[in-house]
Amino acid sequence: MFKLRAIFALPLGLLLGLSGCGGGSSTPAVTPVIQGAYQGTSSNGKTLNALVLEDGSFWNIYGISSGSAISVQGVATGSSSASNGAFTISFKDFYAPGISPVTGTGSGAYSGSNLIGTLNENGVTASLNLTTPVSTNYNYNTAADIASITGGWSGGLLDGETATVNIQAAGTVTGSSSLGCSFTGTIAARPSGKNVFNISLTFGAAPCALPNQTASGVALTYPVGDGKNQLVGGLVTPSQTAAIAFFAVR
Repeated sequence: MFKLRAIFALPLGLLLGLSGCGGGSSTPAVTPVIQGAYQGTSSNGKTLNALVLEDGSFWNIYGISSGSAISVQGVATGSSSASNGAFTISFKDFYAPGISPVTGTGSGAYSGSNLIGTLNENGVTASLNLTTPVSTNYNYNTAADIASITGGWSGGLLDGETATVNIQAAGTVTGSSSLGCSFTGTIAARPSGKNVFNISLTFGAAPCALPNQTASGVALTYPVGDGKNQLVGGLVTPSQTAAIAFFAVR
């Protein structure tokens, strides 16, 4: 199932999860000590898929667990610093259509493969507990393979629409929604050699939620059992005023 939604920042602190921006306007500090992929939960019931990239930036694609997969509800993007067993972050939370981005901060401790801490957004605080997934499920330190995501993905949108997306072996992306939004783009393995894809999509005119705009971000895929794989991604506009989240299981 492929699901795609334009999202903006939610001012209610529903996410409060690790987040980040790859290629955004901010310049994140380098944090190689906590580089990698993390999965876990926050105390407000959100399931988190977080990435600490090689340049210290973060992406977090969050939502509600649906079996062993995740039903994506939003994206957060921000920067981090970490040393001597402690980390701090700042982020933007993208969730509700038509609402300006909301900033937040967080801090906590890292130990081995774990990140434990608290985050604050508009005075709302939540705790989080993240750990790296076992390598049989997802290995951040192997190179992303475009062959693992080529082909068609289809399903429903978060607002009840349906959509179809096709990824070619050369990394070309094409797709459309049931309301008539067409989009094109590219997806490619990150040059870092890590198990993450860079993705960029350009949307057509209305009724697209981001008419004639381009958004860029990251995507990853991992097995969810029964021979199926989850594809999740998060993208933001260059101005970081709006975001796109998508997820698929096939």
